[in-house]
Amino acid sequence: MKEQWKRTLRGALLGAALLAMAGCGSTNVMDTYSFGHQVIRAGQSEITIALPYEMGKSTKNMTDDGYPIDIYGSVTEHMVIEVEALRAGVNKALPTVDEQISRSKTEFANLGATIKEESVQLEGATAKKLDVTYSAQGQTFSFSQYVFMDHDVLWNIVYQYPVQDQVGADISKEIKDKIQVTQQKEG
Repeated sequence: MKEQWKRTLRGALLGAALLAMAGCGSTNVMDTYSFGHQVIRAGQSEITIALPYEMGKSTKNMTDDGYPIDIYGSVTEHMVIEVEALRAGVNKALPTVDEQISRSKTEFANLGATIKEESVQLEGATAKKLDVTYSAQGQTFSFSQYVFMDHDVLWNIVYQYPVQDQVGADISKEIKDKIQVTQQKEG
């Protein structure tokens, strides 16, 4: 499990580096992006999230420590969005929501980050949410993480943007907290 937490932190730092290299723009997000929704399924769980663009799916389907995982994500010059759906492995129980949040908080605390934790009600589920501000690559970043369990799937959803990037902030404002846990229809 430690590998997953390191991967989440490495992903945040990689995203920070990519965003730092991309710079900031002054485009109005409503003129540039067509906001919509993307349905993501893992095991018997299904979520629908608001997005400014469709995410791609990683070909990686197993963590280094043996957990089945689906990873979706997108990196633009203004924002990093990542969705992970983790399922129990052979003889490997899933970590709890609190365990995942605790590990993230520990990793960000080691970076000197400002961390706010709260429980939020999403449509169809209660999630733990971290709002983190940290510095890397000479910039300050906003990092929001939602963690919840549904039908034996541990969902981890992350939004990250440079604090000084108004487009990233505007995108985040349009999509944060707009996560639905939906019921799959029986086939």
